This record gives sequence, structure tokens and C-alpha cells, in this order.
Amino acid sequence: MKLGVAKERKRLAVPADRAASGKLAPRYTNAALGEIAVERKGVETIFDFGEWKSAMASRKNDDGTTSLVTIVPGFGGLAFVMNSNDKARTLTLRDAQHEYLFTEKK
Repeated sequence: MKLGVAKERKRLAVPADRAASGKLAPRYTNAALGEIAVERKGVETIFDFGEWKSAMASRKNDDGTTSLVTIVPGFGGLAFVMNSNDKARTLTLRDAQHEYLFTEKK
């Protein structure tokens, strides 16, 4: 298990890649999970979930997509996949049984 965690950590860019995080919308929403506000503090990208916040790392995925990953202790490892479509900015969060689409809140 430790080997797997160490391998995954090597794939993370901390702080999140500026080019990737620069494409984020200021706010996202999902009917079931609520809103995410995107904040920038210096070189850090922070996702504000309302009840808690996390600095974000970025990861290039094997399929060519980019994920932003929470790195706050206790909630580290939640990966939000950025869309690859120029028509709308979205983030997708997946768990073993569900897929949650966060759309840009305008």
C-alpha cells in the first residue's frame, strides 16, 4: 500500500499546474453535492467546498485528461477531472459507484 501511495504522489504537481488551473471557472455546482468556489492565493489553487477547503495539486492522467486533486490532510486524494471540451467548463468527481458532474455556475 505504501508503495502505491508513493507512486501516486510522484504523479502530483504541487502546487497545481498554473496552465491547468488557469482554465478553471470561478465557481462550479452540482445538485447533489453543492458548490465549489475556486480561489487563488499566490501560487496555490484552493477549492472551497463551503464547510471545508483544500489546496489542490494537479495530475496528468493516462488518458490525456488533467485532474485537480485535494491535498488537505483528512480529505486528500479526491480527484476532479477537468473537461476536455471547449464548450463548457466542468469537473467530474467519481467514486466506486457514482459520477458527479460539476458545471460552471454563471
